[in-house]
Amino acid sequence: MAQPEVPHSRQLALDYFEDYVKVHASQLPGKSVYDLSAGSGYIAGLFQAQGAHVHLFDLFPDQNKRSDLHCEKIDLQKPFPIADAAADIVICSETMEHLPDQHHFFRETARILKTGGRLLLTTPNTSSLRSRLAQFLGESEHYSPPLPNEHDAFVRWPGRTDGYFGKIFLSGLLRLRLLAALQGLRIDRVVKTRVSSTSQLLLITYPLIWFFSWRNYRRQLRAHPEQRTALTEIFQLNTSTEVLLSKHLIVEWVKG
Repeated sequence: MAQPEVPHSRQLALDYFEDYVKVHASQLPGKSVYDLSAGSGYIAGLFQAQGAHVHLFDLFPDQNKRSDLHCEKIDLQKPFPIADAAADIVICSETMEHLPDQHHFFRETARILKTGGRLLLTTPNTSSLRSRLAQFLGESEHYSPPLPNEHDAFVRWPGRTDGYFGKIFLSGLLRLRLLAALQGLRIDRVVKTRVSSTSQLLLITYPLIWFFSWRNYRRQLRAHPEQRTALTEIFQLNTSTEVLLSKHLIVEWVKG
């Protein structure tokens, strides 16, 4: 299956899914895979080709042009039309940044995942040093225009009155980790992606990031020693050079 032409950041996500199905090819046959942001159907097709039972969902099902599977409509801000513990793998690619209620998404995803099931999520990396600079300069994902404004806030689907929010609800890794942890999902892997040259230049600030993270870690640990596991993970993520330098954020969660 030829890879479709996609924007740069989306390319990194597609590369990840192509690598994922190759690495886990022996484990995928018979697995129940639910793609909640199926789009063109390309990613779902990768899993289907490996023998997985794939279920496609999207806010706009008619986008599905690259898969022979039926795509059902889903609104990720409402209860998912999926049974409890139905999924071995849930895919959410390039969608989290558009969702106002991200806690609802994690709550519903945890509900439909089997114990030991995995959530594969890709989203812009607002935890990178490049993105942190953009937030500092203009509260935006990138430091170039357009900045957040009411004219670009809502994207209407061609020929329809409905649509979706733009990248208004960008969330860093620590916030996503928290919302997932509240629902019993733990981070199993943060995938390293292509390095941002801007983030590399900004790595000069790393000693400050490490120092303030360490100071906060020690203070919280003294006050709440019973939270050592969570606090240690937070410190490690906040000081991870892979997270700080990667252009894109790709995370694998496990339930239970």
